[in-house]
Amino acid sequence: MWTRALLKANAKTVLRRSYWNIFLMCLIASILTGSVDLNINFSGNSGGSSSGAVEQASRLLGGNPITAILSTAFLMLGILALVLALVVVLCWGILFTPIIRVGQCRYMMENRSRETSLKVLFSGFTTNYWGLVSGMFYVNLRIFLYTLLLVIPGVIKSYQYTFVPYLLAENPNLEAARAAEISTIMTDGEKWNIFVLDLSFFGWNILGYLLFGLGILFVNPYYEATKAELYAAMRAKVVASGYVSEAELSGQIF
Repeated sequence: MWTRALLKANAKTVLRRSYWNIFLMCLIASILTGSVDLNINFSGNSGGSSSGAVEQASRLLGGNPITAILSTAFLMLGILALVLALVVVLCWGILFTPIIRVGQCRYMMENRSRETSLKVLFSGFTTNYWGLVSGMFYVNLRIFLYTLLLVIPGVIKSYQYTFVPYLLAENPNLEAARAAEISTIMTDGEKWNIFVLDLSFFGWNILGYLLFGLGILFVNPYYEATKAELYAAMRAKVVASGYVSEAELSGQIF
């Protein structure tokens, strides 16, 4: 039976040994997987014709229709560049960010017992890359679809699948559906407790934001170390129940 106090005490033990290594790993992961906030507003009279737009631009630019046409062309190129940027962000979020998250989980699990190289953060790119991409896409898509129903079902589903990146980090060859199934068993009856554990970091996060947001970077190692301890506890429970075997999880880390 795990408690918040026990998990945090174990996490502090790990941090006393390798806080700055974990800090550097979390900093790199945060930079590579940082959220992108795109706030795009398109306004204007959608019923206006393209010729009307050109004429208006022409009046603004001194009545020169050639300049107006060139300006319209540049505007279209700008819109195309924006669309391409959105495509790049989407591809980054599907093909890159989840792999870094899996690598981060693997780093934290390995670092529980020994010093770990930063190269582990990128291990997913050389270990069944497409399997990890499809696995993370599977669970993220399910969370997204549940969020479309209502926010609360999406939050519940995200907690239900919270251990999927850890499971894939331990066994990159694990099927996506099986990883989701194991995570579901691991979080059965524990979602509220895990939520309260996350909530216990609220004060730390507020303090971090008060320090111009930079304080969050120093809180992240503590949070990630605690979540790794939580996974270890839940893993031991599900293995002891006989639902999952050491062979299935490969025993690559523990």
